[in-house]
Amino acid sequence: MLKVENWKDIEKQLFQQDMAARQIFTGENVMLVLNTLQPGFPPFRHKHPHEQIVYILDGECDFVIGDESARMGPGDMVRIPPNVEHDLIVVADKPVIDLDVFTPIREDYLRK
Repeated sequence: MLKVENWKDIEKQLFQQDMAARQIFTGENVMLVLNTLQPGFPPFRHKHPHEQIVYILDGECDFVIGDESARMGPGDMVRIPPNVEHDLIVVADKPVIDLDVFTPIREDYLRK
């Protein structure tokens, strides 16, 4: 079945002390999440059972996965294996916009 949406029409959900917003688009087994993270976004080291791919669209950040870190900017991508701690730190004076791909779908995001 055809499912067409546009990010501009998808509701933004605020999180992390209103320093970030996410928009969600789902299929049956995969989820896209468009995040906007403001400068000063608080540390949020966490893990989950989902495989995740992060694609940076705009801004600059340090991405930490396990004990490794890398500076990332527009066009950079990284894979996060399931159950590995990770974090994203905004390092510039402008927001980071990233697209996350999760499989399976993060049911916890749908309940908010």
